[in-house]
Formats: sequence, C-alpha cells, structure tokens
Amino acid sequence: MKHKAPIVIVVGLGKKDRALGYKNDLLWHVPADLKRFKELTMGHPVIMGQKTFESIIDILGKPFPGRTNIVATFNKDFAYEGVKTAHSLEEAVAIAEQENPAEIHIGGGGQIYQQMLPHTDRLHITWFYDEKPADTFFPEFEDDFEVEKEHPVKTYEGLSYQWIDYRRK
Repeated sequence: MKHKAPIVIVVGLGKKDRALGYKNDLLWHVPADLKRFKELTMGHPVIMGQKTFESIIDILGKPFPGRTNIVATFNKDFAYEGVKTAHSLEEAVAIAEQENPAEIHIGGGGQIYQQMLPHTDRLHITWFYDEKPADTFFPEFEDDFEVEKEHPVKTYEGLSYQWIDYRRK
C-alpha cells in the first residue's frame, strides 16, 4: 500500500497481553488518555472500521469532531452524514491522502489495526497496568518498532498507565 503521509496508530492496551477491547468496547476510560487521543488526532483524517465507528456514535452521538472520519467497510449500503466511506483500506488511505494531511491516523478496531500495522510509521500507545477480560488484542509489533519517547507513569482512580511513543525501526 503506497502512502505519502505517515500512518499513525493511537491506542490503549493492556501491558501484559496487548488487550484492546471486549464486546466492541474499550477496556479503560481514562479522561487524560481520551484527551491525548483527541489532541494527537485533531485535524487529521482518522480511518476506522464500521463497528468502531458505530461504538463512537453510541458514546459521542456523532463522528469525531475536527477530523475527517473515514469508515472502511464491506457494507456497500453504509452511509453516515459527514463521514467518508471506503470499501477497502487502500481506498481509505487514498481518500485520506486527498486532504494532503501531515499524518493519517488509524482508529481501530482490531482487524483494521492488524491490516494497517505493516504500513504504520508510528505508534502512540497507552499501556494500562491492569488485566481485564478481552476478546480483541493488538498484534505483536515489538520487533519492528523502537521506543521514541517514554512518558512517566500516571495513575487515575488506582489504575496505573503510561504513554510510550514508538517509531518504525
């Protein structure tokens, strides 16, 4: 897949097993982490799958404001006002590139991360030092990426978490 703009993934994961989600929902809801996601993705296109998009609508009641929302789906009937639809990830990246963005962000879910990781240039991961039941996991990436910046460990309501930024080796 050819792309000009760097592809970036911003995601929160369980430190022990790269747990990502359970029953189409995030495992952790930490206000500072949600704020960081917003700050990192604001003004950039965000590519996501249909299930992830629908979960955002359930939570926010609208697409991500201030960002071009691009939904990659096989559903030919999918349409949502103010959202761009792609029927492949290649098409989604091409739609994002039309805006000449500084970065293209990948918003999930699990299958989208799996398919886009080989094309990803940077990762912004929030590691949660907690274990929860999960049915979706982020793919292994450690051999292909190196730590760019390690932020201090923070705590929210007894939950320890840490932001670590990675770049492709």
